Amino acid sequence: MTNPMTTPRKILTPDGRSLDLYVAGPDDGETLISYPGSPNSGQLGRSLVEAAAERGMRTVSWSRPGYGSSTRLPGRTVADVALDTVTVLDLLGAQRCHAIGDSGGGPHVLAAAALLPERVRAVATVGGIAPYPAEGLDWTAGMGAENIEEFGYTMAGPHALLPRMEAARAPWVAVT
Repeated sequence: MTNPMTTPRKILTPDGRSLDLYVAGPDDGETLISYPGSPNSGQLGRSLVEAAAERGMRTVSWSRPGYGSSTRLPGRTVADVALDTVTVLDLLGAQRCHAIGDSGGGPHVLAAAALLPERVRAVATVGGIAPYPAEGLDWTAGMGAENIEEFGYTMAGPHALLPRMEAARAPWVAVT
C-alpha cells in the first residue's frame, strides 16, 4: 500500500498542466489545504496530517508548478495559485477549505484567500516571506546564505535559475 502523504496522485488542470496531489485523512472531513514552502514538494508532514485528522479534517497539498513532477508554468505569478486551488477543491468535492502556508507558501495562502473568499474560510501563515519588493524593507535581512544565493538566481531569470535548480534537485527528491 502506498503512503498518501508521500505518494502523489497526478491530476490535470483545466489549462492542461499536471499537478502532484497529496491527500490524507478522512474523506468526509473538512478540507485543510497546506501550501508548502520553497523549495518543497507538496508532500504532507505527518504531524500536520495527524493534528488535522484528530479534528476530523482531511489534509491536502500539491507540488507547485515546476516542483516535484508538476508541470512548470512559465511566467507564473503567486496569484496563479487560485486556479490550482479551485481545481483541487472541485476535484475533491469540497466547497470550502481552511488553509495554511509556511515560508514560501505564505504568499500563496494569502493569494488564495484574497482571490477566493467564497472558497477559503480561514488562513494561517507560518514564517511566510514578505512581498518583493517592499518599500523600506531589506528583503534578504536574516535569510540564510543559500536563500540569498537562490534569490539572486531567481532575479536573474529562468536562464540562470533553472540549471541551478535542476542540478540541486537530486538530493531533495530523496528527502522524506
